[in-house]
Amino acid sequence: MADVADPIEQTEDERERIALAREKHAQAKSLLQEHGIACWLTFTREGSDLMLPFVTGMPYIAGTSALMIFAEGPSVAIVADYDRTQVEDIFDEIHAYSGDWRIPFHETLKARDPASIALNYSEEDFGTDGLTHGLYLQLVRELTPVGLVDRLVSSVPVAERIRARKTAGEVERIRRACQITQQIFDDVTGVLKVGMTEMEVHEFINERMDTYGVGPAWEAAFCPSVVAGDREAGHTPPTLKPIKAGDTVRIDFGVVVEGYCSDMQRTWYLSRPGETEPDPDAVHRFRAVTDSVAMAKSLIKPGVIGWDVDKPSRQIVEDRGYGFTHALGHQVGRLVHDGGVVLGPNNARYRDRSGGVIEEGMVFTLEPCIQGAQIEEDVVVTADGCEWIVPPQTELYVIPAR
Repeated sequence: MADVADPIEQTEDERERIALAREKHAQAKSLLQEHGIACWLTFTREGSDLMLPFVTGMPYIAGTSALMIFAEGPSVAIVADYDRTQVEDIFDEIHAYSGDWRIPFHETLKARDPASIALNYSEEDFGTDGLTHGLYLQLVRELTPVGLVDRLVSSVPVAERIRARKTAGEVERIRRACQITQQIFDDVTGVLKVGMTEMEVHEFINERMDTYGVGPAWEAAFCPSVVAGDREAGHTPPTLKPIKAGDTVRIDFGVVVEGYCSDMQRTWYLSRPGETEPDPDAVHRFRAVTDSVAMAKSLIKPGVIGWDVDKPSRQIVEDRGYGFTHALGHQVGRLVHDGGVVLGPNNARYRDRSGGVIEEGMVFTLEPCIQGAQIEEDVVVTADGCEWIVPPQTELYVIPAR
């Protein structure tokens, strides 16, 4: 009698990955039906598509893979035999090839005959533009002889919402990332002092990430971004600039928890000897930013256009004598800049995305940052408004003179 292998017990992380992927599959099926699209095809190799985590729960799959979710009927994964375990318990049908992927691919399409096939490409939204040009050419070559190439459409109506409409499980992961980020900000408050350099603060935060078992949400060289005094902020690495009394210190920082990002900013003021209150100019700048954030939060709800949140919030900052050129806010999720609708101005730089409609489940940053004051809060859109992911900063973090 042949030996029977013992069943493999999945880890908790693996069970959560599979459960979340199933949630996103159910969401995708509903969206396909809503938008009248028969099939959503993620065609990828070597982790080439940013939508892959929503399809398999992981950002990487090695072999050429055709991952198909249909509006009606079972989902189908065509993967290399060594990638099979990445799609088990997620896809209804799995064809694990050891030879040519084209054989099960053509058999599936012939049997299902989808009226439309949505591919991950977009001219405006990088988050749904994952299909490489080389793979697109392969698809065209395979589909032209069988008369299916004319059925290709963009997956944006589905894929953009798969990214944007966060499930409860996704929001909880973002919340945990934000909670750890805020804890690290609190840890910074305990050590920040005059004479420290931006680089020393950066290194301290890296040590705290190690302590909490998390990694940076974007490029480690400038996550965190630490800017002191009159140095202009941006996506920039820290310097050896020492922090002086009377400086504000602004930190832009986020972490990744179970594949989901936080993106937050905080501002500290380092008191001069004898000061009992922060410098009035620092307070004025800070209040312009926090009032703008409060305005934005009051305006966000499903159905609102992105630029209709940006304009009045930006006006508050401008009325106080300041300004900023970037968008008020962007979506955050699997990526720290998660694509889709932004809260930005109606101008050439942003209007392709700031003219989009806010939907329930989206998670946005609110960051009307100016010279000397940087605040960035994360909110989740609810049925009738939005909620803070974690409590916001409402007062300067003041470091007494030591």
